[in-house]
Formats: sequence, C-alpha cells, structure tokens
Amino acid sequence: MSATISREWREKGNASYRNFTDSNNNERQRNYLESALKSYYRAFETAENNEDRTSAAKNYGMAAWRLANVLMSTCEWSLCNFRFREAISYFSKV
Repeated sequence: MSATISREWREKGNASYRNFTDSNNNERQRNYLESALKSYYRAFETAENNEDRTSAAKNYGMAAWRLANVLMSTCEWSLCNFRFREAISYFSKV
C-alpha cells in the first residue's frame, strides 16, 4: 500500500504519542500529546480516503482523551472538559 500524506502525518503523530507513553512528567506528556494532536489533525485534514480519515480520527480521539486525563491530574478543568468533548467528537467520526 502506498504512503499517503495523511499516513505520513499519522506516523509523525505516532512518534510523539510513543514519547508520551515513555514519559512520566505531566508537562512533557502534555507537550508530546499536543504535538501528536497537531499531526493527527493534519492527517485528518489531508485524508483522501475513508481509511485514512477514520484512522486519523481515531488517533486524534485517543490523544485528546489521554491529554484530558493529563489535564485532569493538573486540575485544569475547563481545558480538560474541552479535550474530552473533542475526543468524543473525533470518535464519532470513526
């Protein structure tokens, strides 16, 4: 299967997401997840087919959900709530 622009963005996001899972520092986790979200958003926007679109939406939803949990642990409630709603929105696109 040939690589698409969307897939390249997802792979970049996946690299940031992997760094998130290897970190136990909230600030670093937040930075890695925000970086992953930017890449997954670009993957979603550049998707040319349903497979790329649904994969990017799922990845974005998972990263937003994880970021909401990080924000919850730092008591950033309004941003946490926003990220949970964003995650649900992207999960609904899968």
